[in-house]
Order: sequence, then C-alpha cells, then structure tokens
Amino acid sequence: MCEKIINQPDFKGGVIINVDIDSVTSPFLAEAITEENFSRETLYPFIDQYADTQVKALSLNTFAQSSATPSKVWTDLLTIHDWKEENGIPVDYSDQYVGLYTCHKKFGVDPYRVWFERTRERGMEAWMSLRMNDCHEPRPKTFCGRSEFFYEAKKNGWMVGILPGHGLHYHHCLDYAVPEVRKMMLDYIEEQVNEYNIDAIELDFSRESICFKYTKCPEKCEIMTDFIRKIREITNKASKKHGHKVKIAVRLFRDIDQCKAFGFDAETWDKEGLVDHITSTSRWWSCDNDIPIDVWKKRCPNTEIGGGIEVHYRQPFNKTDISRPGKHNVSITADIGNGMAAAFVSEGADIINIYNNFINPYENVNGHWERKTHSMIRRLGDAETIYSTRRRHIIMFQEQEIVPYGFEAYHPLPLEISRGHNDELSLPIGYVPEGKRASLVIGFSYGDPSSIEIAVNGKVCSSLSKCDVKTLAHYAGLFDNPMVGNDTTLYIGEIDAESLMRYTLSINAIDDVVIEYVEVNIE
Repeated sequence: MCEKIINQPDFKGGVIINVDIDSVTSPFLAEAITEENFSRETLYPFIDQYADTQVKALSLNTFAQSSATPSKVWTDLLTIHDWKEENGIPVDYSDQYVGLYTCHKKFGVDPYRVWFERTRERGMEAWMSLRMNDCHEPRPKTFCGRSEFFYEAKKNGWMVGILPGHGLHYHHCLDYAVPEVRKMMLDYIEEQVNEYNIDAIELDFSRESICFKYTKCPEKCEIMTDFIRKIREITNKASKKHGHKVKIAVRLFRDIDQCKAFGFDAETWDKEGLVDHITSTSRWWSCDNDIPIDVWKKRCPNTEIGGGIEVHYRQPFNKTDISRPGKHNVSITADIGNGMAAAFVSEGADIINIYNNFINPYENVNGHWERKTHSMIRRLGDAETIYSTRRRHIIMFQEQEIVPYGFEAYHPLPLEISRGHNDELSLPIGYVPEGKRASLVIGFSYGDPSSIEIAVNGKVCSSLSKCDVKTLAHYAGLFDNPMVGNDTTLYIGEIDAESLMRYTLSINAIDDVVIEYVEVNIE
C-alpha cells in the first residue's frame, strides 16, 4: 500500500489554457466584426473572461499548417482567404476567415497583437503556441488550413510517409530530418517572436509527435536537440529586444522514454537548460489519468513540469484493437479535471495545462462553459480549491497511435479475469483532506459483484449496489451520452477516503468477469 500523504502538497502554479487556432477564434471574430463601433476594445472579452481566475498563462495557438498571424515566411490565413485556386482546384475560403480578414483589412487591427497585449495587461502570461507538425485533413485534395509548403514538401518527399503502428493520417507529417523543414520552422519562429511581445513560445509536439522516420533515423535526438538549441538562440535575442525573458515551453506525451524514441530527448534539454517548461499530456481521443508526473520531475529536475488535461475521455473497444477508442465518450467535467489535477499536483506538477477547453463569449450554450471550463479555471490552479472540492478519479488509457513502435501503451481496461485467478488495478489519487467521503464505482460487461472479491487498499469492499449512470453525472458536457455502453452495468459502494498517492484494487475472481470501468469519487 502507498505511504499516506499527511500534508497538502505545496502548489501555487496556476493554470495554462491553450486556445485553438480556429475552433473558437473564427466564430468569435466573425461575430465581433458585426458589433457597432468596432474597435480593438471589442476584442477584449476574448481575453478578459480568463482574467481574475487561476489562469497564469494564456497560450494562443497561432500556427497549425499555416499562420493565423501575418507572415512573410509561411502561408498565412489572410492569404488563404483570398485564394481562388488551391492545388489546381477552384476554392473559396472567404467565409472561413472573414472575421480575421476584416479585422486586418477593414479595421487595421491585428487580433493576436491585441490579445497578447491584453493578456499581459490583465496580469497573465502571453504565450504563443505553435503546432509543430499538424496533420489535420491530409487526404482531401484541398483544405482551408493548408499552406503552400505542404505541397512543396509532398512534391520533394519531405514527409515521414507510412510508419509501422501509426495511422495513415500521420504519413503527411513533415520530416524534421530534412534541413529545409527545420529552416522553415526556425525562420517562422524567429519572425514571430520578434514581431510579438510574448512571454513564451510553446512548441506543441502533441500535434504531432511523429517528426521523423524514427525507426530508421538513429540521429533523430541529436537533430531535434540541435533544433531546440537554435530556438533558444532565437528566444535569447528576442528577450533582449523585448526587455524580458521569452521562455520555451514544449508539449510532449506521457512517457519520457517513449518521447525519446520519437526523437525528443527531454533529459538532455533539461541538463542544457534549453527549455523552461514541459507539459506531459494525452493527445485527443481521451484524457490520461495516470501521467507519470513524478518520473518527469525526477528526470527533468530543472524544468517546470505541467500536467495536461484534454477535452474528453473515452474507453477503448478492447485490448486486441486499441488503435481507436470506443464510441462511448463524454466531455470532461470540472470534477473529472479536478481528479486529474489532484493526482498530478500530488506527484509534483508545477502547473496544470488545459487543452481544447476554451470559451467563446458569444456561445455560452446552455451555460455549458460556465459549468465546465469556467469552473476548471477557478479550481485547478490552487491546492486549496483542488483538494477542497469534489473530484472524480477515472481509469483512462493511452492512445495507441501516439506510442512508438515497440512500446506498450498504458491500457488497464477492460480487465478480463478468469475464475480462480486474481489481478490488480490502481489509480492515482493523491492528497485527501480529513472529513472527506469516498466511493468506488465499478462497471461490468460480464459478471457482477458476486463474481469477485474486491479489496481497496487492503480493505474488503462488500457493499456494492447497482446504480443508474445518470446519478453519477455521466450525462455531462457537450455529449449527451454516457461513457459506458448499454452492455456495462455500474455498481457503487462506499470505501475509506484515504490520503494515498495511489488506490490499489485487489480483485479475486470467483467466476469469469470483465471489468470495463473504474472510478473513485472523493467529496
């Protein structure tokens, strides 16, 4: 059993929230330009909604496959707005980027310049987030987010191609072993960090991590580390220009050794002082409740480590085919985010990074953002609010396609146990204040509580009773369907609320059983 956590872990790191390049910005700008007496102040609510919360840094995503800010290096969205032809095919993207285009061309206002300045005025750090290898929509003949460099790279063979263990959509990722690819990114980064007064440049390698033909590129770590060194040289010069340090932040995945297999040698970056911040995160299909923050802290002791929280969570179909998760999914709630934050902070996370949970002030549909994202940015950045409010700890998983070839994914469920055998499950919980109550929720697709003997942290749990999925607030968020399917029956029972880094479930099978879902509630 894990050692008890007596004192509340020290944490005053706050929240970083990453704002997508298009999903929320384009709808906001399209609405903003219709306001009477439009001015730069019309754009302030987009930033002000995060102020006076626990948000420490606002990371505005300005680059995916093209630039949302004006650029002489890379195709920007203003140029794409005017395209009449792409790849020899007639196109019209004027509606997609009408808000951004009108701000620049009619009103002479650069939204991102306004937003970076307003972020700093409101006491938050202004980060510029760049997706370092976005591969959205690689198959269509045209795509509104695609740059001219996409076609140049495709023509010249500067993409990674088909790789074992990864979906076909990744084969259009740029190959960073190609000098021309690295030069384009370096030139763009240099242009942008000198043009905008920002506090950090975020290199988002979660879109995508496949930057090399990594199984056939033994020098990948050396190439990428040299690339990061050059970015540090760029930010050092920009720091002198702006009169303050411009930090380098990086988004990577859960496992430090898996990251190195892809070419990201975080330990060397830490030793050389090349980066200031690393967020360990899931990608998209599901949040990951068991990111090993303690390992990151131990092996990168000089770097700020953030725990990443995605927008929704799911369960896979089965253990033999985990290339895609199952159809049962929900948007995470603040309570679910709180569970992950409590575990991350207890393991030493310096800050919580929220991804794909952003807010459009014009679209607070049915109060959704108020219940979810607004709640998270007022709870997940301070130890007192994290540990004092309700939290849900759910066993999740690691998406198979972001696992390097030859490595095994974190994938504890579904758990099949044959009659007469036993197994264990564990999930990170962290500090629990005195006076809290805890309950165990367990879902079966085969068998029921009479099929097992279960102990939680060595104490037998024998009071599991059937419960309705709705009572556990699974009908929450953007999707009105529960995480578990109709073939899964849920049971709930009280357990001791212990302050432990991890809760261990020891399961003896009296009969054959398949466990699909496990959750611990602390309230």
